[in-house]
Amino acid sequence: MNPETCTCKTPLQEAYFVLDNAKYHYVNFIYNFMHKCLDMTKLHFVEGDTDSAYWAVSGSADAGHQQQFNYVIKDKQFYDDNAKYYFPTIEGDFLDEKKILGLAIENEGTEMIALAPKNYYIKVGEKEKIKLKGVNQKTTKISKQNIVDNINSGTITKAVNMRLGQKNYIMSKIATQKNGITG
Repeated sequence: MNPETCTCKTPLQEAYFVLDNAKYHYVNFIYNFMHKCLDMTKLHFVEGDTDSAYWAVSGSADAGHQQQFNYVIKDKQFYDDNAKYYFPTIEGDFLDEKKILGLAIENEGTEMIALAPKNYYIKVGEKEKIKLKGVNQKTTKISKQNIVDNINSGTITKAVNMRLGQKNYIMSKIATQKNGITG
């Protein structure tokens, strides 16, 4: 590998367009929908990526964790008139859920800790879901406590990823150690 050159099959214009387009739709949804019809004092942005955003919603404690935005709507008429442009409809078919430039609810839980985009812990009902990009969680057991320890004291959790590799026509199992959680 020559350190002075690199190749990329995706044109830079395409990569910048995807990122700029995602930013535009984020900002459009937040300022032209959320700020107009939702009580933003009851919403907190937790983490986001190019194609996803996680929000903490402070609704009604009695309604459970699957209340969506129902208890933070401040302008019901505006919400009812415009929600169809962003959210899946009541029919909820697959084409509607995967609506281009639309929203779909991926997880609803009672607790979330986010370290970075695609690195988070969420409690969904009685189940705990941990997502760590680039870490094979079948070979490395990571718990909520590992994430909390990283936030509180900077504890680094190591992870081992196993993969198959071929060299000189011989398949080998390769173990790669990496930092699973860092501060």
